[in-house]
Amino acid sequence: MPFPAPPRRLAIAVACIASAMLLLEIIVTRLFSVLFFYHFSFFAVSLVMSGLVLGGILAARTNPLSGTEVEFEGRLAFLGNVFSAFVVVDLLALAVMPETDAATSPSLLMVAIYGFAFLPGLVAAGAFLALAFARNKDWIGKLYAWDLTAAAVACVSAIYFLRTLEGPVVLLAPALIAAAGSLALARTRKLALSSIALVVVGLALLLAGTSTGRFEFTLAAADPVRPMFERWNEHSRVRAFDVDPKTRFLVIDRSAATRMKAIPPPADGTAIVADPSWRLGPQYPVYVAGRPLSDVAIIGVGGGMDLLPPLYYGASRIDGYELNRTFIDLLEKDFHDFNAISSRQEIELIHTEARVGIAQSGRRYDVIQASLIDTWAATASGGFVLSENGLYTREGWKVFLSHLTDTGILTMTRWHLEDAPAETHRLLALAAASLADAGIDDPRPHIIFIKSNRTEEGNAFTRRETLTFGTILVSRTPFSPAEVSRLRIWCEAFEGQILAAPGVTSSDPMFDRLLDSTTRRQAIEESEFNISPPDDLQPYFFLQVRPSDLVNLGRTNFGLVTQITFNGVRVMMILGACAALLVVAVLLLTFFTLPGSTSSPQGRRRYRWMSLYFLGIGFGYILIQLGLHQRLIIILGHPTLALSVVLFSMLLGTGLGAALSERLFPAADIRRAFAVIICVLVALWLAIPLFSSFESIGSNAARFGSTGAMLVVIGGVLGFAFPIGVRNVAQTGEWAIQKMWAINGAASIAASVCAAIVGLTMGTRNVILLGVLSYAVAGIAGYIARGKKAEPVDSLESPADQQA
Repeated sequence: MPFPAPPRRLAIAVACIASAMLLLEIIVTRLFSVLFFYHFSFFAVSLVMSGLVLGGILAARTNPLSGTEVEFEGRLAFLGNVFSAFVVVDLLALAVMPETDAATSPSLLMVAIYGFAFLPGLVAAGAFLALAFARNKDWIGKLYAWDLTAAAVACVSAIYFLRTLEGPVVLLAPALIAAAGSLALARTRKLALSSIALVVVGLALLLAGTSTGRFEFTLAAADPVRPMFERWNEHSRVRAFDVDPKTRFLVIDRSAATRMKAIPPPADGTAIVADPSWRLGPQYPVYVAGRPLSDVAIIGVGGGMDLLPPLYYGASRIDGYELNRTFIDLLEKDFHDFNAISSRQEIELIHTEARVGIAQSGRRYDVIQASLIDTWAATASGGFVLSENGLYTREGWKVFLSHLTDTGILTMTRWHLEDAPAETHRLLALAAASLADAGIDDPRPHIIFIKSNRTEEGNAFTRRETLTFGTILVSRTPFSPAEVSRLRIWCEAFEGQILAAPGVTSSDPMFDRLLDSTTRRQAIEESEFNISPPDDLQPYFFLQVRPSDLVNLGRTNFGLVTQITFNGVRVMMILGACAALLVVAVLLLTFFTLPGSTSSPQGRRRYRWMSLYFLGIGFGYILIQLGLHQRLIIILGHPTLALSVVLFSMLLGTGLGAALSERLFPAADIRRAFAVIICVLVALWLAIPLFSSFESIGSNAARFGSTGAMLVVIGGVLGFAFPIGVRNVAQTGEWAIQKMWAINGAASIAASVCAAIVGLTMGTRNVILLGVLSYAVAGIAGYIARGKKAEPVDSLESPADQQA
């Protein structure tokens, strides 16, 4: 006998609230990356999940089966309106609350104040969904499918909203969607008018915030100096400041920055003539080495400064790879009158992730250059998952080295801090390991490392630490004494120092140890910092501190750059501890409270085993999802598109699986369902080493499509677990489903932090392995619960069941 379908208006309302919540999660992650530093995106993800948890606990205080349909839908409409209203209030608060100083790391208290402003609305949304799912256990498969499918659509629409709506005004998108969902359920005049009022207010604010020359919603600035330009997209917020008539400063998100030099187009329409000042800069020694210089690849165009030296030295082709479309638009359109360098025929600006673009270019370059590529801009998958990670791995360098000419040079520049040289030591270790991967056992003749003794004037990072540039040159062809001599002369002109080169003894003993294959491993292990060469399974170049060292670093005061790098671990560990406490609190609340007012002893036993079941599937699902994202973000290249593909495909598949679970498992047989789930997950874990084959697919559409199809299948199988669990626990008591919803949400919070910690310390494959084990635990708990036959409780049936 087929399961009954939920009322269409309820399904639409659930879809609206679910999509609004996911949209809000992605948007808040983007806002927190701007307001604070990238690692606080952990807090944004945990914040949304906390709303689900607290909403489930709140919903457990009421009986979802009581009252008429009109009364029940009225309660849901009220909760939806509360969600929508608080999002609008949050938008207004962001317009008046000033940003914290970009030169200091924000306190956790300040982050919590911003975060808790969003919490009341999220709790209302969590209570809405918990009550909707608890109304009738026979609706769960179809309602859950509506929920997940709408959330999948929200993943794709988030990119559109972030591109088209400037700044915080994008918050109106989830507010309007939530109000529309409430309106679908409003069966009384008062509730309908409330929903309509929210829609009208939201549309009015949207028009006010997006109309040129009228009131614009932007984040209130701590600095009285207002930018002359500001643009948001799915990658970042970019602001422009005119430092002087010849320099424009471009700030990405909170503090990462690049410069643009005034190079206006000639009035007579002729080509721009190279200027001697274009060759200046401590990160450009590669151009005086004396090797052939025809084809050059620039990784991260930014404001165009790195395009100038190869033009001055006569390169005939310069491919500028830029992930953020805003910078290409600035050079080609918006700021073309200020800087027209893109009009030079040698230059081609390419909008793609550099590693993917170079791999698919079919070209071999004389120089591949990356100078200070670090936006510190987070994605919604959490801190340390940054768009630059794929550039700093052994597999990434294999791509770069294989796309050099025989005499080509790969050059990268990073910050060099005398007191904490973690970045430069790790860069050197990465170079040595990458050359070893290319069959070059002795890297010393193939590496030159130059330290500048000064930073460029006007550098953004000067507070409490002495910053210099460290530039590495790597080539498969050994550097000659003549080339080293030319670079030594260049260093004298730019107050630099060669720390590593053929025939040069370094003033830093660690350099010599890292370049010696017999001492490299021991040097890495004995280093104060985590300087092991990253790979694609642990691509976290910017994490240069081990979580185990956190206690030793807890009382250390760092400068700004090191604070940005190291503070992420502190935040991650604090959130991990908070998430663990939340899970324990919710579990205790579940185990020692009743599932219903008339529950039997047999029902309570099943209920407690099912608590472990929902803990396991909540934990496992997020681990699998984030583990796949950690791996696929490098394969797919574009971080935001990768996030959309992973979330969209998995949520779509999970929704389909939830809808099919009623047909495939009409008796809600946990044993059969988990036999399928475990087999698929084990196959996934075994296949992870084969994921690199996706990179060989030349077409972006084919690569995204094939990975998406795989994820739909995985998500579809995982989609069986939740509705089958609900159907098994529903008859234990009228509060059971809401409490399982809270447990599932608490597990998801803990899993999001756990995925980061395990991924950082043990790699992506172990994240997925832990997810497999979580599902195994859930399956065992569900099997035991299934064996404990709970007495049916007729009094707990919904009005729909009683009518049937």
